Amino acid sequence: MICAYLLASERFTTAEDSLCYFGERRTDKSTSNKYQGVETPSQSRFVGYFAKVKNTYNLHLPPRKILKINKFVIYSIHGVGKGDGSDLEVQIMMKRKTVFFCSASRYCKIVHDAESNRVIINIFNSPLLYDEVKVRFLSSALPRYYDNCPFYFWFHTSFIQENRLYLSRNELDNPHKPKTWKIYRSDFAVEVYFDEVKL
Repeated sequence: MICAYLLASERFTTAEDSLCYFGERRTDKSTSNKYQGVETPSQSRFVGYFAKVKNTYNLHLPPRKILKINKFVIYSIHGVGKGDGSDLEVQIMMKRKTVFFCSASRYCKIVHDAESNRVIINIFNSPLLYDEVKVRFLSSALPRYYDNCPFYFWFHTSFIQENRLYLSRNELDNPHKPKTWKIYRSDFAVEVYFDEVKL
């Protein structure tokens, strides 16, 4: 990716500056005002990872971290699908292969906390996760967008801090797009809780 090259060549030192420069140079304002930079939040997240590898780890990956997912918490669930999380399915992928799949009827327990407008998805028997991980949320009650799903995200386990990952609406792939905001409100978010595994 060009943004990673801009960091590696020391043209820029931060992911934010690299992403901004790339977007400005790639957008041809003489033909359209549509921004042509890196728009997918997960791609931007990995540019941030590379900046850490360059600036903190001297171009070496940080130590491998093996994790298991304990639970997902989805905030501002009202109006999303059935509004109580019962329609949601979770697919976890590594190396382009599905390593875990769950729904309300198997491998997880979905708890709707109506008072706080959130859903807690407790995961049973999570596989060991390491390196790049993709999480897709599926539902027959929600429209599908890019990647043929309502929303998804990528992360790298080595960069997870304090066994927690919180992603706001603008950090989730698909809900970050304004055309989805009638479904996903501004406080929509997904939080992932992990357990670290020491082998």
